[in-house]
Amino acid sequence: MRDPRYVDRDTWPQPAWDARSVATETPTQPLRAARAHRWPWFVLGMGISLATTLVLLVGLVQSDAVTLPFFGNNSTALAPTATLIPLTPTVVPTQGPTPAQLQNIARGCGAGVPKPVPFFIPTGTNPNIAGKKAPNEIALTFDDGPTPYSSPAILDFLEKTHTPATFFVEGSYAINWPDLIKREWADGFAIGEHSWDHPDFTLQTEAGLVHQFGDTDAILHKILGKKACLWLWRPPYGSVNRHILNVSATYGLTTVTWDDSSGDWLKPGADKIAAAVLNQAHPGAIVLMHDGPADRAETAEALPTILAGLQARGLKPVMLPQLLADGGYPGISTLPPTADGAATPTATPGT
Repeated sequence: MRDPRYVDRDTWPQPAWDARSVATETPTQPLRAARAHRWPWFVLGMGISLATTLVLLVGLVQSDAVTLPFFGNNSTALAPTATLIPLTPTVVPTQGPTPAQLQNIARGCGAGVPKPVPFFIPTGTNPNIAGKKAPNEIALTFDDGPTPYSSPAILDFLEKTHTPATFFVEGSYAINWPDLIKREWADGFAIGEHSWDHPDFTLQTEAGLVHQFGDTDAILHKILGKKACLWLWRPPYGSVNRHILNVSATYGLTTVTWDDSSGDWLKPGADKIAAAVLNQAHPGAIVLMHDGPADRAETAEALPTILAGLQARGLKPVMLPQLLADGGYPGISTLPPTADGAATPTATPGT
């Protein structure tokens, strides 16, 4: 597009006629005589002016420092200090979620990290909201991974069937197999903290709690990035007391247990694992399974039957943050932030 300031010369506006135009002027003979005496001097003056202009033009053309206006690309301005006005105003892109935010939104951090609740959560429906109906959803969760001999087969099935899940991982395994943690995160699964090496937290010293919470949190953020939103944790064996709840809250963690246990750590066989899950399944259930530390081939084998049974019961697998948001737990959002940086909450605040 041509710069509107540098239009073609044949489009320039023409000057208006002088008020004494040929249509209105009625010159007398003396006026014509006076003009007749002046015309030789006029011709001489015009000749001098044209000669001077020619010399200036030659000098300008030979100069590399100055370019005449309306010619060429005007890459060199007549006034070196002048600033050209942009042809179009600078467009400021709309601020949307950053990549880190996009990674975290589905994990329940659409409005920021949810504040820890002052109790442990055993099920997907907030018991403090009277009459709250549980959603027809269920959360599949896996503890004690990641391990190279169990996690890949489970991940393969979940990826193939696009089944959401949540993994409660151990720091000692994460540091040894970080690629599996990255795979779970890249797949969009929710990740929660479990411990460093699976002790009973109620038997830990204060220094032991710092190690279990602090070191696990540190290694996961080293693997996933400082802005990875991690706010869920599950106590090994489900063993928890008021002191452990208070300490976990200082790390920004909400304590989640379960109400549908697969019993897969007993290795009873794939059929019995599937039957245990389906017999206890209900709207809002949190299912406990494992992808470590031992071989969990039976768990992976049971997953197709479990998924088919849940679908037959009208229960939709979702990640744990989605279940808790839909179940009425406060402060959890799985919606993208709005223009003002907040998010429309999906959870009804509880007491």
